[in-house]
Amino acid sequence: MQYALFTSEECFVDEVDLIEKIAEAGMDFLYVQKPKMPSLALERFLLSIPAAIREKSFLCGSPSVAEEFNLRGIHQPLNWYLQYFSTAERFAGELSVELESEEDLQKLSQSVQKKISQVLVKQRSKQNSKGNAFFLCDATEIPDGILNAAIVLGIWEFADPVSAWKRLCKK
Repeated sequence: MQYALFTSEECFVDEVDLIEKIAEAGMDFLYVQKPKMPSLALERFLLSIPAAIREKSFLCGSPSVAEEFNLRGIHQPLNWYLQYFSTAERFAGELSVELESEEDLQKLSQSVQKKISQVLVKQRSKQNSKGNAFFLCDATEIPDGILNAAIVLGIWEFADPVSAWKRLCKK
């Protein structure tokens, strides 16, 4: 089982330190989502993340920022890829897409589909056809029987997110 972690949308004290500790405890991928963060603050935030973690991070946002900071790739919803398919085709890093269900992947062009390394789905398919599919869930409600979990919510609300992550990974 692999685990992906989404950052909080808002910044908070010790966030990067907690991300580092969670990475040591078995986080496979980090998704940086800071939609309201000004560009300069986002740059500082990304630079504060150790290079080893940035290498396994996807930015929920600008492809140029992801390239500039040597992130693994970008993460966008399906509609972004449908609208900006040429940007996705030119992007040098990996692509991650958020879908309602895995079947929605067929809506993308073949060239964009080939570049997608991770699929994050809101609804479980009857069968998980791709080993790169992650189920989006809350840290307090991870369903049994899934191959990969992407923790979108919940982990940052625990008094000790690192201990909560360790318990989660042993589930």
